[in-house]
Amino acid sequence: MRILELYKDHSIPFITEGNKHARDGWVNVHCPFCAGEQDYHLGFEMDSNHFNCWRCGGHHNDQTIAKLLHISIYEAQQLIRQYGGIAHKPKKESRVKINLHPFKYPTGKLELLRHHKKYLTSRGFNPDELADLWDVTGTGPASKLDHIDYSHRVLAPIHWHGRVVSFQTRSLHTDDSIKYLACPMAREEIQHQHILYGNQTKWGNRGVCVEGITDVWRMGSSSFAVFGIDYTPYQVSEICRAFTEVVVVFDPDPQAILQADKLIAELKFRGVQAWREDIKQDPGSMSQDDANHLMKQLLK
Repeated sequence: MRILELYKDHSIPFITEGNKHARDGWVNVHCPFCAGEQDYHLGFEMDSNHFNCWRCGGHHNDQTIAKLLHISIYEAQQLIRQYGGIAHKPKKESRVKINLHPFKYPTGKLELLRHHKKYLTSRGFNPDELADLWDVTGTGPASKLDHIDYSHRVLAPIHWHGRVVSFQTRSLHTDDSIKYLACPMAREEIQHQHILYGNQTKWGNRGVCVEGITDVWRMGSSSFAVFGIDYTPYQVSEICRAFTEVVVVFDPDPQAILQADKLIAELKFRGVQAWREDIKQDPGSMSQDDANHLMKQLLK
């Protein structure tokens, strides 16, 4: 997408340098999803054509353009097509990101307390199993990192090739405007949207691709997540390295189905056998018995 042209034509203030959030290859604007100080937190990576906010994480392209210009999603999609769509430039293989600041977790003691366990139990998860299998823990009432408030959240470390490179959190409050909040990009050892969430040591030739971390917790160790439906070219490359067959199980809404079909087409183009499995609810909301049964069928 010709983002610079779009911003100029619609008088959206942007920067490409001169700010701690502006990095080579990125164009930054004030994030329309974040409350508080406006400091060009929302970046658009021109190589991979995706948005990511240093405070609140990744956002869908059409939703972001709609929010920035105060237009409908449909109008935003038309505008994206007008400015070149979301076709990706040819990319080098996935690269390790050198973080600007040392990786660390939010302040305060990380532990699964009663209210974290209550939330996870209400979602049909076994908190002790999540702690054992996925190192899931929780943040306290005063948990911050780089002025970002991470209080009262479930926290999941993101492992890649045997080490923790980032983390993602999920708010305990259902009415929170920012349900998922990732590690600040400047502290990620590898940007989480360049890799996959899951247990690499348990993957086989066939993998089950889901959207988010809670979907992986539900579907088990043969699944992996791309942190939402707006996958990146880096993730496509990693999927192709890891699997020869992929079943895509995204949420049953129209936009997710559209993205699933696009991912399948890209994987097939690269020689990976891929297909979509339609379900009636998002994987993370399924009962554990139903999820186990589905995975048994998908891995036959």
